[in-house]
Amino acid sequence: MNKKDIRAEFSRIVTPEDIGEGLERTISARPAELEALARRMKLPSIRSLSAALRVRPEGRGGYRVRGRLNAEVDQECVRTLEIFPATVTAEVDRLFVPADSPAARALSATGVTELDADAPDAPDIIAEEGIDLGELVSETLALSLDPWPKKPGTDYVDMEARAPETPEERAAEERAREERNPFSVLKNLKS
Repeated sequence: MNKKDIRAEFSRIVTPEDIGEGLERTISARPAELEALARRMKLPSIRSLSAALRVRPEGRGGYRVRGRLNAEVDQECVRTLEIFPATVTAEVDRLFVPADSPAARALSATGVTELDADAPDAPDIIAEEGIDLGELVSETLALSLDPWPKKPGTDYVDMEARAPETPEERAAEERAREERNPFSVLKNLKS
């Protein structure tokens, strides 16, 4: 199976001819696309996904895509395993270059990618059919999801806990701590 045989769940392709001197586009996923993306990202559901994007020419034959995505998803809490709703917003910023550009040739020539968290992302290569804004938004959403989602309110905080203020309170707390200590039972058996 080659890359042409693989179809993106959420595809909105723009060609260089569509872009011209610049293009602004708002895209939204349809219900069937949301279901397919949820399966791909292993989410209980994605209720909405949209993005407002600007595509502008940059460099020799390249294009910069910038914008913002908004999504409403359901995630599974890693603490309680409950499903809970979450809102995801993320900035989209990606550079696309033609396959015959120096940047694209450098990417394919090295064969080795060095990972540097502070370095700018390597550009994407413009596919034959154009730039797929839907797939770009899908990838950005996947990278923006919390890998360890926690339902709000599942942090345990003991509101009653406070430091003892008087010597009597400190002594009572020490006695209670000693009674909870399993070794104190052994100590009492010894005597």
